[in-house]
Amino acid sequence: MLGHGVGKLHYRDANGGCKTYTDPITKETFESCYEEGDTWNSKFGTISTSFEECRADTCAFYLVTLPQVYKLFGFVDDEVDRLLWVNVMNQMRKGILGLTLFNAETKKWGQAHTQGAYVLAMWLYKN
Repeated sequence: MLGHGVGKLHYRDANGGCKTYTDPITKETFESCYEEGDTWNSKFGTISTSFEECRADTCAFYLVTLPQVYKLFGFVDDEVDRLLWVNVMNQMRKGILGLTLFNAETKKWGQAHTQGAYVLAMWLYKN
């Protein structure tokens, strides 16, 4: 699971090769790597910070769906459904409140956390 600020940038090796990965859905293998001088920000530009925040929130959001996580903090079974509901509603709230930081004229977000929260809120809304 890749959360906030984790992961290693895999660069092309001295022989020109790249790491091989397997798509978890299609099971197809593919190669992917950064070229010399590439960074996360240089490859993904202005959306890189929002993507990072969305990735971190997605990991946290996944964890709140696991009853055993709540048990780690001393919550009992009859509280888990309510806490999951609260977490879902909180994510929706973050996404909606974040709209105040979207500039409709420039079509840009004023803060990376809010764009990530908005993306997750819209996914929740649609699904």
